Amino acid sequence: MIVFPLLSSGAVTQYPAPMVTGQAVEVIRFLDGTDQRYLTQGRQYRRWQIRLDLLNGTELQRIESFFTAVQGEYSIFDFPDPFSGVTVPNCRLGASGLATEYAGVDTGSTSLWVIETNG
Repeated sequence: MIVFPLLSSGAVTQYPAPMVTGQAVEVIRFLDGTDQRYLTQGRQYRRWQIRLDLLNGTELQRIESFFTAVQGEYSIFDFPDPFSGVTVPNCRLGASGLATEYAGVDTGSTSLWVIETNG
């Protein structure tokens, strides 16, 4: 299983590091204007926004290689939760593209979303 790469400091992300929890809800709207809602998943799933600034060239290369290895949002991987330290299986990236910014010599940044899935 592929594992999300760590920074050279051993951290997963830099702060601020927002984490969002939620459940998928399906809404059926009727002709009279009323609606019915129901959960499509049995439990809440987490999403982490990974903001990475002032990365050196090696760290950026690791993130880009990881992105290529998981084929963007199409493959699952293990993600070390930055808050609990527990490895969360069956995660995927939240976008099919990765934008990296090279701000100077050996300095760059990127941002991405990691989403916990059912597997």
